[in-house]
Amino acid sequence: MLEKLSKNFVFDAHFHYFCCKELEIDQFPDNWCGISCAHSVEEWEVQKLAPQSVLQSFGLHPQNAENYNQADFDLLSQLASDRQIMAIGEAGFDYFTEDYKSHKKEQEEVWNFQLELAVKYGLPLIIHCRKANKKLFEYSRQLSKVPEVLFHSFMGSPVEGHSLLNKGINAYFSFGKQVLNGNKKVIACVKELPAERVLAETDAPFQTLKGEEFTRPEEIVKIIEEINRLKYEV
Repeated sequence: MLEKLSKNFVFDAHFHYFCCKELEIDQFPDNWCGISCAHSVEEWEVQKLAPQSVLQSFGLHPQNAENYNQADFDLLSQLASDRQIMAIGEAGFDYFTEDYKSHKKEQEEVWNFQLELAVKYGLPLIIHCRKANKKLFEYSRQLSKVPEVLFHSFMGSPVEGHSLLNKGINAYFSFGKQVLNGNKKVIACVKELPAERVLAETDAPFQTLKGEEFTRPEEIVKIIEEINRLKYEV
């Protein structure tokens, strides 16, 4: 499905409709569609009213793992079972700061709940992972049971990306403005991973370049163009 979308649309593999809406930057290119992730009841209530071109995902973000309660778990279960979402996420691990690392246990619990739902209902899983790539390999067997796995803003090496594919994971890797700022690891991944596994994202309104206030959804066009240039040297 993800590969088909990237071929038929100006496709943004990852952004945040609620946050864009708050900033009044919810204009999209022609023939566009994108996957938006909501992470709270408030965000979901706004996102579910978005245009049909906004593909719905809901997840329990690892940065907030310690704050979720049973109502959040119940909402995600209902959305998955009722097929109100096309994917689960962002889910994953974030050990980027000492504060995030101090909640490893909660992150693991939230992750396992979402992984089990993705397998149970046959839904794609959108993964957020920072400074915790080893966790992806710990769960590679379970991830191979998920229909599609999108590693959003993948910060692993090409070797790690190939290893995840070789473990039977139907993996896709999306990249944003890192392709525009000379990030060597990201550029290597774009060049060396299979073309059909490489997707573009904005993470709008986040993932800005130096001096930028926010990222706009329409900037997906220049990200796609740069990925194509890097991949095919056009």
